[in-house]
Amino acid sequence: MQTKVAWSITHQEFTITDYYYFSILQREAEKRGLIVHEVDNWEKLKEYHTIVFNYPEIPFTEKEVQDVERWVWEEGKKVILLGYYKNEDHIADTCNTLARRFGMELNPDEVIDEVNNHQGDKYFLVTSKIRRYNKNEKNEVNVNKIMLACSASIKPLMPDIKVVVRAEDTAQSNMGHYTLLIAEQIAPTSGGYFCLAGTCVFWDNYSITLYDNLEFSINLLRHTPKLKVEGGKQVILEI
Repeated sequence: MQTKVAWSITHQEFTITDYYYFSILQREAEKRGLIVHEVDNWEKLKEYHTIVFNYPEIPFTEKEVQDVERWVWEEGKKVILLGYYKNEDHIADTCNTLARRFGMELNPDEVIDEVNNHQGDKYFLVTSKIRRYNKNEKNEVNVNKIMLACSASIKPLMPDIKVVVRAEDTAQSNMGHYTLLIAEQIAPTSGGYFCLAGTCVFWDNYSITLYDNLEFSINLLRHTPKLKVEGGKQVILEI
């Protein structure tokens, strides 16, 4: 089954059709069988398997939060929410209007690494601590190291939050937080996921060409839902 990806612009997110920033991601995703559409209508987002909110600038309303909860917990969607460091443009505050409902928060901090970084830049974090989305469709490991630039850390609020990516032990948060960079809440019954990332620029045209960022990005976007509708009722698909 082809993954249908909705790249939201309902909250003034960075647009994937911006050729300068995201043309490589869009081209490579489609080359690998993913269908990627830019979506500006909230009600149409639910028609897709994966829904991306890449640096939303408008807070989520209570109704929208409830919609996302239903998409993940009942309909088996994957929702990916991406922020940025230092609470730039109040991005942490905006992301947390949604993320808190899935048991995590984006911290208003910055994570640096003086040792494991790209070309000596402490804000360009290089890490091998990739716990999820490090395998392709054939279950082969194809991600060993990625670069995450200008990232905030993530604070888990619930014990079942999964580590997707953390920084190397040499990294530090300027607020003393644990350097968890990407985290996830899993809905085991529906097969849904809610993923929160501390940065939104690991898959832009600069970063995606470095290390295994491209493969990680494709693995992250890909989603095969466990649910389908038969006779008006949802049933679990065997994958």
